[in-house]
Amino acid sequence: MLEFIAMSAIAGTNCHYEGPFLVKGLAYDPDNQQLQYCEYYTSQDNGEITVFYYAPQGDLIAEKTLRERNGPAAGRSALPSVTQIDRRHGEVREVLWDDGQWMMRYRANEGEAWKVSLREARSVDVVDAGFDTYVRDHWDLLSSGKTLKFNFASPLHGRSIKLRAKAVSCNQAAGENTCIRVDIAQPLIRLFVEDLNLTYDTESRRLKSFKGIVNILDPQAKSQELEVFYQYSILPIGTQPADP
Repeated sequence: MLEFIAMSAIAGTNCHYEGPFLVKGLAYDPDNQQLQYCEYYTSQDNGEITVFYYAPQGDLIAEKTLRERNGPAAGRSALPSVTQIDRRHGEVREVLWDDGQWMMRYRANEGEAWKVSLREARSVDVVDAGFDTYVRDHWDLLSSGKTLKFNFASPLHGRSIKLRAKAVSCNQAAGENTCIRVDIAQPLIRLFVEDLNLTYDTESRRLKSFKGIVNILDPQAKSQELEVFYQYSILPIGTQPADP
């Protein structure tokens, strides 16, 4: 039911954002089916990807910048440098490529001290939205039924987390969709952490929906489990957020 509601609304719902975008996501609470925020992936002239997060009322609540360390567009990399700033709480999450290693920085709010850690390059396979690229790069392996293991950078924890991804049966439209489940690789920790569930269009290999803990906090600065539905558009490079 929630997927039907989201797909029916996605073309007309914009959280009062009027600018162009590459990808739009609508994040819903799966329990009450209420829209929590909209996210817009936009391409800048310098090759960076900026993601704007808007509340349904039109307030810009957070933004994220993805930068490629080696030159190509950030949207095609599994290992971009990332800075995410929550405008409501002052939370900052960063994973930065610095002199041949990864620097992870986290600040819960403006009153808290920074937590900083340095990690070897080989200890990180995926950073943030780079997971989408990583899935497509390993599509054949996943389609064959094999499990894909990888290290995901977590600035919140100051280290990479061992995850695993595997294609699973879809509830419906199995021929049109490819469903992937992601969970913690360590069995003990897995008992306390919910899985992530992603649905891809099999033909285009584009992400259609994501369900799990998202990277945007709720209004009370708590983590939240949502379901995000995506729409794609080819639009001009060089976008800026519209005034709410």
